Amino acid sequence: MYKEFGINEELEEKAKQSEKELKKVFEKIEEDAMYNSAKVLMAFQKNKVSDMHFGTSTGYGEGDIGRDCIEKIFAEVLDAEDSLVRNQFISGTHALTVSLFGLLRPGDTMLAISRKTI
Repeated sequence: MYKEFGINEELEEKAKQSEKELKKVFEKIEEDAMYNSAKVLMAFQKNKVSDMHFGTSTGYGEGDIGRDCIEKIFAEVLDAEDSLVRNQFISGTHALTVSLFGLLRPGDTMLAISRKTI
């Protein structure tokens, strides 16, 4: 079918066969995407998101209804008790650092176990 573009017919057939073999996987991904999209849309509706939530802010967070609303949405979508959503976090490491500074006090000990030793 794509021979005119220089694509090997055998390669094209292998691609079609792979797609057939992975059909159920693709269907599951599509199903999950539809479910999660509906979950997000319902959270937006429940929290009555409107254009006023996308307005400018002072940056200090006081009376920032947009930020408060997006945090409620994140908590609901992720089935969490609460959430902290900030565009000022520049990386995952930064977010973790802020979280740990908020949870640990000077002199506290944190135990982090990452894997079984041999």
